[in-house]
Amino acid sequence: MILRMLPFLLYFVAAVLTGFHVYTLLTLAVYGVPFNLLHLISLLGSLCLVIAAFVSLFKPGAAAKIALLACLLIWCFYAPATAALIRAGFHRQTSVLVTPGPSRNLQAAFCRECGQTRLNIQLAALITP
Repeated sequence: MILRMLPFLLYFVAAVLTGFHVYTLLTLAVYGVPFNLLHLISLLGSLCLVIAAFVSLFKPGAAAKIALLACLLIWCFYAPATAALIRAGFHRQTSVLVTPGPSRNLQAAFCRECGQTRLNIQLAALITP
């Protein structure tokens, strides 16, 4: 009896976790964050995974096919996000404040377009209305 409930539990927990994650990313659109179409596709995949969870109680073979389709839809969002995270990890950027040496700090803080330092540009932006 417990083994028949295992696919239901796995599908349902995975659907709730991924659906909640993508839903919270979609709610950031209220604050002006642009959303991606992949968020909606992933949310649809989470919904399909909930459907697969309930179908698994009666027809496990059909539920496995629905779950496979749902996982592919969910990974439409998570695969590019994982690839971007891995790519960002290999291209570590050093901060200007951490890098020792006064000459390098002055070069990084100097704006080539207008000839001012970043601090002066930020102060001017705060002062001017």
